[in-house]
Amino acid sequence: MKKIVFKLIALTFSFMAMISCNDDDYNGNVVDEGPGVPLMFNVNAKGTVTGELVEDYLLPGTELKVSGNAFAMPIFNPATDESMGTVTDISVQAETFEDGSMFAENYTVFYFDDEQESTLVLHNLIDMVPVPPTFMNAFIKKEHTVDNVVSGTGVFSDFSGGATLNASLDMKDFGENTVGFDCMYGFTKTVF
Repeated sequence: MKKIVFKLIALTFSFMAMISCNDDDYNGNVVDEGPGVPLMFNVNAKGTVTGELVEDYLLPGTELKVSGNAFAMPIFNPATDESMGTVTDISVQAETFEDGSMFAENYTVFYFDDEQESTLVLHNLIDMVPVPPTFMNAFIKKEHTVDNVVSGTGVFSDFSGGATLNASLDMKDFGENTVGFDCMYGFTKTVF
């Protein structure tokens, strides 16, 4: 009796699956779920770069222009290490303290290598914490951020939400305005 019930349940699910799909949904061996942005995705920004002063930098998708110390580096898919584009992190205001820590206001602009040349812009207030004993490295951790996406263009034109940040920084050449970055951004789209 149990085998018959199990077979009936399996047949029912198979039948429901067949009638819920049509030929328009089939694209080779991939079911097309349509265009869209995943609700959650990660981006890894990494590299050793020297900052450059920028003035009146127009943030994509806004009318806002900012000035500050900008660090540009490549971004990667953390699962595949495949290049995704570039990011420019602009520190518009920073305050350093005797213990080597720093508080800063940053705008982070992601430029994605896709057909629409999509962008995402973040605004963060960050605390950088030095790592003793040499203070040549530092960490930034920005958790539970749900609304720091300022704007998006291309595939992200209707994106609203936030991005967390876990960053390790190599500060040994900070005196020359050069920093080694390994930053993991975790984006979460707000669903209304």
